[in-house]
Amino acid sequence: MLITKSISEKVRAKRGKEDFTKSHVAILLGVSRTTLAKIEKGNYDAPKRIYESVMNWLIEDL
Repeated sequence: MLITKSISEKVRAKRGKEDFTKSHVAILLGVSRTTLAKIEKGNYDAPKRIYESVMNWLIEDL
């Protein structure tokens, strides 16, 4: 499942708004820091589990 540039911008914005470190967000999402870097870069073809983890984290605020 593709994590687009738009989604990656939302991940970076939420991380900045919450003042979380990359390591903390990686732990919350259950991914490595390397994978988080790919997520934040965008255009990452993520496995379903990682995609769901990112989306669930983003919609927590809604």
